[in-house]
Amino acid sequence: MAFTPKQKQVTTAFIGAGYRGKQLLRLSRKIPFFRLTAVADPGLTEAEAAGLTCYNRNEDAFLEMLDEQRPELVFIASPWQCHVKHALQCVERGCHVALEIKGGLSIDEYQPLIELARKRNCRVYPLENTLFMRENLAVCNLVQAGLLGEIVYMRGGYRHDLRDMLLDDAGNIGNREKTESVWRSRFYQEENGDLYPTHGLAPLCMIAGINRKERIQSLTSFASKAVGMKQRIRDLRGDLQQTVKTGDIIVTQLRTESGILISLTHDTTLPRPRSLDFEIQGTKGIWQGEQRQIYIEGSSPYEQWEPDGKYVERYNHRYWQLWGEEALQTDTHHRGMDFIMLKALEADLKGEAIYPATADDLALWTSVSPWSKRSIAEERTIKFF
Repeated sequence: MAFTPKQKQVTTAFIGAGYRGKQLLRLSRKIPFFRLTAVADPGLTEAEAAGLTCYNRNEDAFLEMLDEQRPELVFIASPWQCHVKHALQCVERGCHVALEIKGGLSIDEYQPLIELARKRNCRVYPLENTLFMRENLAVCNLVQAGLLGEIVYMRGGYRHDLRDMLLDDAGNIGNREKTESVWRSRFYQEENGDLYPTHGLAPLCMIAGINRKERIQSLTSFASKAVGMKQRIRDLRGDLQQTVKTGDIIVTQLRTESGILISLTHDTTLPRPRSLDFEIQGTKGIWQGEQRQIYIEGSSPYEQWEPDGKYVERYNHRYWQLWGEEALQTDTHHRGMDFIMLKALEADLKGEAIYPATADDLALWTSVSPWSKRSIAEERTIKFF
């Protein structure tokens, strides 16, 4: 089915209505462009569907939804291991896809989807909300304007204590019913690598033009011991009868073709405040996202940080100029970035602006997961070319 930019609405359906799916569904209801018709999730009740046609008979009920509703756009917020399978079925039927993060369960996992989307002329929108943080978009503009000079080093990560989600109150892994704990905890029990690289890596790729003017040349990952979740289990249960393979800290070093060094950190099983750990350093200055401070040589006080507020305001992205006030009022959970992401998707479908990421970008970001696992297991650097 073809969507034309002149349309005032796009018929929209959802596959997956867990924690993340419900957030996106709530925000989509605030944007008239998305004419919501149906949702498919085997764990969803009619009441939770809140007026949408609910397909919940079994795990394949989404196929019935696609064939009966014939949506033009489908949001996919199902478990990671289902993303590509669900997206392929949507694209096969001519639907555009808004694909929640993340997959990357295997190397080249997204290639069949990329090829089919090109063949069917369907768009795949990666729903990586950190791309749409106000400060990240402003720093992207700032870097393009040359304020930090030539970029040399970048850092980011996913640093968020997930033990309360992965474990139930009795210390059992994957036992919080109707939460992503049921499927997400399995990765911690079976794999040792960066399980969730996209939140940190995607904005860095956008800022440095990776997959456009720049390419990743090599990757090396290191894993610490895995004791954080085991300690919590002991504290709750008094024993340890469950396996945990993912190191508490996974550090991945990437090097680009031009020599930019990128450091990623996966840190989700130790006590800490939430952080994306962003830092961008170049030949003329440095931005530190966590502390919201910046140093521009020749402009900032000598060897002193200054608040980045005036720079974010000066280089404020058009998205935030257009929709920022509404975003902050509507999306308090993620400081407006989910709402901005949905408005950017709308603008792309209408032909008014270009969405800043593609399925090829998603494939690159998520490939860090399988490559990091291989690098750790084989204790070597992975060369891409």
